Amino acid sequence: MKTLRIALFALAVCGACVVADAAKAEMGYLKPLRRASTYNWHGNYAYTPYGRPTALVVPPTAQLQTNWSWGAPASRVSRIDHQFTRNDGGPGAAATRPTPLWPSDTTKFGIYYVRGPWYPTQP
Repeated sequence: MKTLRIALFALAVCGACVVADAAKAEMGYLKPLRRASTYNWHGNYAYTPYGRPTALVVPPTAQLQTNWSWGAPASRVSRIDHQFTRNDGGPGAAATRPTPLWPSDTTKFGIYYVRGPWYPTQP
């Protein structure tokens, strides 16, 4: 009976190691693409001069952004997952709220960070 317990414990430990190695094996550059495919590149607010959400293109190596708010948690850091393409958001992108008169957060201005396109390098 004791041998069976030891064998089951060893099997469980080996199984956990295999799962951990499989998780590490996923390519790091695919994670933002998977996260970006589940939500829009813009938030709920439109940039007032354009009347729709506006992309602020940042370098393709940028990974994080800082958002500021007025209140107790004054700042937060979040990921930049979306990659810039020339495709228009369509009429659904215009169905957002206008910038409030007194915005309480920088995301309410309607300008959202989007990573720039990757260009192939010349050998």
